Amino acid sequence: MKFLVLEDEVYTRKFIKKIISENAPTSEVFDTSNSRDAINLAIDHHPPIAMLDMELEGDDLNGLEVGRMIQKINPETKIVFITGHSKYAVSAFDVHPYDYILKPINVKRLIETIVTLTNSIEKNSVNEKKGIEKIVVKNGNEMLFISVENILYVEKADRNTIIHDENNAYCVQDTLQELEMKLGNNFLRVHKSYIVNKDKIDKIKEVGERTYEIKFLNSHKVAAMSRTGYGKFKEELKNRIL
Repeated sequence: MKFLVLEDEVYTRKFIKKIISENAPTSEVFDTSNSRDAINLAIDHHPPIAMLDMELEGDDLNGLEVGRMIQKINPETKIVFITGHSKYAVSAFDVHPYDYILKPINVKRLIETIVTLTNSIEKNSVNEKKGIEKIVVKNGNEMLFISVENILYVEKADRNTIIHDENNAYCVQDTLQELEMKLGNNFLRVHKSYIVNKDKIDKIKEVGERTYEIKFLNSHKVAAMSRTGYGKFKEELKNRIL
């Protein structure tokens, strides 16, 4: 598992590397204090996980800007922002970070994030090789076995997470982030509230300056797509063609 660590404080960078090595011992860590170096490392190594300091003293870019660039390079990279100020949380939302960790770093929280991300990514890799057919989700006191190939999209509506196929909608206890990790590379986060099955997309229509609407094959259902999500989708199409 490859990690990218961007942190301008030497002690904190070494500390994060130490925690990674102790809790994901087979991982390879690429670390830097410079935003441009971080972008180049992302281009060269395509790390599945990037842990980015939001504030980089004396740098021409901040961690949020680096995160946006990394997602253009590899939309599947999971971003974890680390910062001393909670005020950046809202501005970071368009990047859809997996986690947002405040300084001083809570060691338990950092370990949980590293272990959960590593296990999920490795599990997805195995599932892709096996051709995962179903996911298991909780619905109240029931366990639902849902065919992945039939899923159109997953939606966050208020406090609910809803899985949609052509005919049904399932309200489940899993979070959008948890389902994003379970579903694998056929699914793409295109909006803060939507994950879609790329193979089920029929049309994408621009409905506003920063908003798009997705229509699905053999269905009247629609999902929203943000401008950032549209950019990620176009990048994926380009990579498929290449």
